[in-house]
Amino acid sequence: MEIDYKMVGIRIRQRRKELHMSQEHLAELIDVSTPHMSNIENGKTKFSLQVLLDLANAMETTLDVLMVDHIQSKDIARGLILEEIERMLEGCTQIQMMLIEENIKTTKKMLMQYERKLRREL
Repeated sequence: MEIDYKMVGIRIRQRRKELHMSQEHLAELIDVSTPHMSNIENGKTKFSLQVLLDLANAMETTLDVLMVDHIQSKDIARGLILEEIERMLEGCTQIQMMLIEENIKTTKKMLMQYERKLRREL
C-alpha cells in the first residue's frame, strides 16, 4: 500500500487551520521553507518520516491522525455494520421488527447508563 501524499497533505492543512496557524509559521516550526510546506500540503512532494514527526509534534497531534483518515474509517465501519444489520433483518415480520426495535432502544439506554456510571467512577 502506497502513501497517499495528497490526502496526508489535506489532513496536515486541516489540522494547521484548526490551530489557526499560518503555513509560514508551521514551516518555521519544523525548519522547512514555506514553498516546501505548501508542496507538502498540496501532495506535490514526498517527505521524510522526520518531517512527519516534526509536523505531528508542532501541531500537537499523532502520526495516525495525519496518516489515516479516521472520519472516513468510522463512516466505512458504520456503513458495514448497518449493511450487516439490514441483512439480518431480511425476512423479519412486522412484529419481529417491532420487538427488535424495542430491544435496540433498551440496549442503548442500558449502555448509556453504564457509560455514565463509569464516568462517575473515574
